Amino acid sequence: MGNRDRHDIAIDILKKASSGMNKTELMKEAGLSFSQAKQYLSMLEEKQLLEIGDKHHFKTTRKGLEFLEKCEACPLFNWDR
Repeated sequence: MGNRDRHDIAIDILKKASSGMNKTELMKEAGLSFSQAKQYLSMLEEKQLLEIGDKHHFKTTRKGLEFLEKCEACPLFNWDR
């Protein structure tokens, strides 16, 4: 996966959670350890970009989806991708 910064990890989590995933699935899909997942999921929830829905599935909120759209529109976001 290479080196990722905090923004890359947060964006990856929000993208993967847009369809709803449990914590274990998100950890695996995003390549995170338990402690990393705990830290990022908590931070994204606190910022209201992620919410816990039915069956403890994490889902990207409308605010999170808007954040992703803005990131995709930013010319700096795709400079090395």
